[in-house]
Amino acid sequence: MGIDEIISVLPYDEKWNELFQNEKANLLKAFGDDVIDIQHFGSTSVQGMIAKPIIDILIGVNTLELNSSVTNNLIEQGYEGFGEIGVGRLYFRKRQEYAFNLAVVIWNGEQWVNNLLIRNYLRDNPNVAKHYSEKKLKSINNGYTTLLSYSDEKADFVYNLLEQAKKSFG
Repeated sequence: MGIDEIISVLPYDEKWNELFQNEKANLLKAFGDDVIDIQHFGSTSVQGMIAKPIIDILIGVNTLELNSSVTNNLIEQGYEGFGEIGVGRLYFRKRQEYAFNLAVVIWNGEQWVNNLLIRNYLRDNPNVAKHYSEKKLKSINNGYTTLLSYSDEKADFVYNLLEQAKKSFG
């Protein structure tokens, strides 16, 4: 399967945090000593947000050169790897009863910091989170129903969110 896929958005679901916590325990075993920290990020990590029903997990490591045992453990857990895909992170996904995306990034690097800045900003600003939820719904309703088209459609909005977050936490 290619990286693009059909997507949808749903109202916030209380079980998303529990799904993250359960998967985090599995990922800690898979990564062993190679992991520094694992965080829930993306819209499923923000109370009340509309989101793709895919749990986004940020994994902080010292190097993107993963030990082969880590990669094998992820495959055994049902993850499919897509490599770096040009944005300074390794991307893995699992599509089973529940869906998970892994962003393996350098801990405390730009990807790590920026993703957590946006998450924390949305958590601290429910009105901004509501506006972002409306943007997501509008994108889907306007026909942006594949991962790549949906991501492209909201890219400027996310960039502006990051800029607001940097000013807020500056």
